[in-house]
Amino acid sequence: MSKRRMKKGTVLSVTAALSLVTVLAACSSAKEETAKETDKPAASGTAAATTQASTAPAKRGSISVAIYDRGQVPKEEGSYTDNRWTKWINQNGPADVKFVTIPRNESQQKYSILFASGEAPDLVLEFDNAFINTLWSQKQLLPINDLIDKHSTEYKKILEKFPAIKKLATKPDGKMYEFAKVTKPEVLGTMVIRKDWLDKLNLKIPETVEELYQVADAFANKDPDGNGKKDTFGINLSQFASYYVDAMFQNEMFIVENGELIRQFDRIKPAYEFKKKLFDNGIVDKDFLSDKNGQKAEQDFANGKLGIYLAYTSVVSKNFDTLKKSTPDAVIVPMAFPKSQYGQFGPDFNPPLALTASVNAKAKDPQAVMQYVDFMVKPSTVEVFTNGIENVNYKKDATGCPQPIDAAKNKTEMGYINDYKMFMPTYNLQQCTIGGRSPQSTNAVDQEWIKIAKEMDKLYLDPARPHPGFTHSKFRPSLDKDLNTIFNDGWNNMNDIMAKSVVSGNSYTVDQGVKDVKDAWDKAGGKKLEDWYKNWYKENKSSWIFMDELYKMKFD
Repeated sequence: MSKRRMKKGTVLSVTAALSLVTVLAACSSAKEETAKETDKPAASGTAAATTQASTAPAKRGSISVAIYDRGQVPKEEGSYTDNRWTKWINQNGPADVKFVTIPRNESQQKYSILFASGEAPDLVLEFDNAFINTLWSQKQLLPINDLIDKHSTEYKKILEKFPAIKKLATKPDGKMYEFAKVTKPEVLGTMVIRKDWLDKLNLKIPETVEELYQVADAFANKDPDGNGKKDTFGINLSQFASYYVDAMFQNEMFIVENGELIRQFDRIKPAYEFKKKLFDNGIVDKDFLSDKNGQKAEQDFANGKLGIYLAYTSVVSKNFDTLKKSTPDAVIVPMAFPKSQYGQFGPDFNPPLALTASVNAKAKDPQAVMQYVDFMVKPSTVEVFTNGIENVNYKKDATGCPQPIDAAKNKTEMGYINDYKMFMPTYNLQQCTIGGRSPQSTNAVDQEWIKIAKEMDKLYLDPARPHPGFTHSKFRPSLDKDLNTIFNDGWNNMNDIMAKSVVSGNSYTVDQGVKDVKDAWDKAGGKKLEDWYKNWYKENKSSWIFMDELYKMKFD
């Protein structure tokens, strides 16, 4: 076994804390899809169901499959193990499936008990890849290479179309142990600007961080709303906005520089000098640190008092409707993150791949498990678990898009369906909404937002302006408990110390903050983590999924 292979592990979110036996951190997907569900088990209700039933293998297997229990199944719908969707699966699928409930917030504890007692399900569904890595190290999981080669048709097609999955799912022994969900990448964060304010002040969209400061200063101090009062803010720094400013300066903890993966410190100072200049000159809300959930900034944007808004796209969309009511003449446009001396970057996004399913090493009928996976990733099955049953839950409009027959009824029947489709691919579904809104809508605000959403995709899913990390946070290599503590402490110390430098005037400078960050890092054993990352990158740079590959994946 090569040294490189021994170093390679599954990925770990930077905030997850991995113990030697089990992982107590709950890990959710940056964003889990909503889906719709059927009325009654369709014994013969649709052509798709009939086709699927007719292609079931002669030998019908019997398997057990995990399902998260979130306490969301209405009483009239039954339970997570017995409802219209479990019945539909058993009537139309290739195997008899027994569902095993896993409490969502205690999944690792429950799995540990089930594996210890020999009662773990055949197909393990879990978002926390670090915990799956623990199961693998305990030899609790079955390699899936041969299963796919010998018994798969549908999933094999996905693997052939997206070879990056193999990189992601391969463990240090050179074998694959996880099935991946494939989605189209989704913009999470955005930066929008009041175009009507720019026009009024005869300014253009800023392209550099220097221009960004000048525009934000004008928005705060030149009365862009024309009410004769100094009651507007140029830009926000609350909640995620501070991290988006960091992204402009590539102020990540670890970056690739000169062919090595290093812990950088030189980008901290310019990023925080920029924030401090905004704060000292009254361009941002002085209470931004106390606005931890970003609600004050939301209100300022929705009430027409914020010129440049950095936030999640879903938050901007929600408040856009309110803005158009409070300030009908307001015009916002998305903008690329301005360039700094370190390059040009973009906001965070949901990556197109996620590892979500593994096979129990003690599964009695692995072939039936593979047949079940193939059935569940089949396009016709994915459509059912996304939209429900045609003419029962929806009808198609002239464009072929599903329109709910009874939205309230669907909410009851389909509100708990999401976790049954944890490994279902959705990249090839017909796009029937843009930015969460229907292109068929006659609402002018919806149409305005659709144009904004399209532009966001162009700006933020461009490999020329990537998120500044060396890979997505979900795909960082696993760290042992001590190294993970060093990482998390380093991140928290940097943000806490440097925030103090922004709001403390001359009593605590940015230079002193950077010095204290470095001292805290060294004291916590940061050099040990630096060496680990340096060696890991050297040995895995040709076999890992890095940021550029995530932007360049094709879905056509």
